Amino acid sequence: AHAAGMDRLGETFARFLPRRTDRLLLLAWIFPSFVQGVAGFGTPIAVCAPLLLMLGYDKVRAVVLPLVGYHWSVTFGSMGSSFYMASLTAGFGGSSQDTLAFAAATMLAVSAVVAGLLVLLIDNGLRGLRQGWVLLIIAGPAMGGTLVIAATAVPAIASLAAGTAGLLTLTAKRLVEARVARRTGRPPGGEDASDSDDELASSPDGALAPDPAADTMQARPVTVLAPYGFLLLVVLPVFLIPPSRDFVRERFELAPSFGRTATDRGWVNEPVDQYLPIPLLGHPGFYILLACVLGWITYRLVGLWRGVDSKRVARSWLSAVAGSAPTTLLLGALAMVLVDSGMVTTLADGIADAAGSAYPALSPVVGAIGSFMTGSSTSSNALFAALQAEVAGRVDVDPELLVAAQATGANVGNSIAPVIVLIGATAVGALDRVGDITRRALLPMAVLLVVAIGGVLVRGSLL
Repeated sequence: AHAAGMDRLGETFARFLPRRTDRLLLLAWIFPSFVQGVAGFGTPIAVCAPLLLMLGYDKVRAVVLPLVGYHWSVTFGSMGSSFYMASLTAGFGGSSQDTLAFAAATMLAVSAVVAGLLVLLIDNGLRGLRQGWVLLIIAGPAMGGTLVIAATAVPAIASLAAGTAGLLTLTAKRLVEARVARRTGRPPGGEDASDSDDELASSPDGALAPDPAADTMQARPVTVLAPYGFLLLVVLPVFLIPPSRDFVRERFELAPSFGRTATDRGWVNEPVDQYLPIPLLGHPGFYILLACVLGWITYRLVGLWRGVDSKRVARSWLSAVAGSAPTTLLLGALAMVLVDSGMVTTLADGIADAAGSAYPALSPVVGAIGSFMTGSSTSSNALFAALQAEVAGRVDVDPELLVAAQATGANVGNSIAPVIVLIGATAVGALDRVGDITRRALLPMAVLLVVAIGGVLVRGSLL
């Protein structure tokens, strides 16, 4: 999709929206969350920060706004890699994984609405909130509700589905406003409207003006999203219908067996015949591959693949795999060593003794520290999800709740991790402003962390 011109989508959407606050919420809140659904590790910031720069935002705010706006989509983004890592290392499967997905999605749905609120406040204070509240109260619940529904069915596409719901909501709002404007003879947008073409053509920071090569993309923005559309169209019917969901989850499983192991300190792992079975037809990778093939065929048919260097695309993919897969695999292996050697249990005993019943309020902070240090919520979950589950048993809290808190906190820490901030700063040519970006993001991220802590305490009191 990137090779076919996805980087032009932001410009297309911006030209479609006369309201300044609608464009802001699109590029700092809705669209980066959609991108996060399939491509993580700072990609949403790298895509959206330059677009905000082209709309006239200064370099610091162009990075800070999407950092705050997209954070809620990280756990179920990248096809659910962070979520599945948390579930795997915590030893969840079946109903436990479903409970974890619901708990995490519920807390993140609240964070999604708060993130949109903070974006408006950061941009223009209470005036920004007055101008953007309509889209906020429409798109926020739509994205949050979609996140919860999709996460309970197919965690891998939850953020993608939620971002899609936001895009559809915004499109519907724009069409209604255009219809009303035709009937009344008044331009849509009122005092918040501005000439988006002028803003895109130039900016005080010297942003690039749109070029004629964008015309083809702008004429067919939906076509560029074809792989994501195929992903939703194929995955949702399969997993939302119970018989088909049961079928794909029970066929062609990879389920390794492990013999008994024991340490010199007496920690024993009993033999397992089928360890966390992976159904090939029910795995996100199968549907990603299918969506890639169908999307590529579509691009070829409509001419969007003309002039694209396929070998270069393949090399870029292999480079991304070489950079991310070894780290992910080794962190997963490290987490399993910590669990199977009894180290996590020893740490959990000490933490439970020290923190006692106050620990649930600290669990999101642990997740945030992990992702801040590693620059990845997946890495944070690999390191700490099993620990959170172990501590939960010692402080009489459901383990799914604390692992959900871990994932939610990891989202917040991920958004101010130095490596992610650097990606955004590089995208807008502001490497000398990294400190300013981090300082501007600290307060809103602290608010989001407090929201996560509040979500844990409220859910814990209700269970």
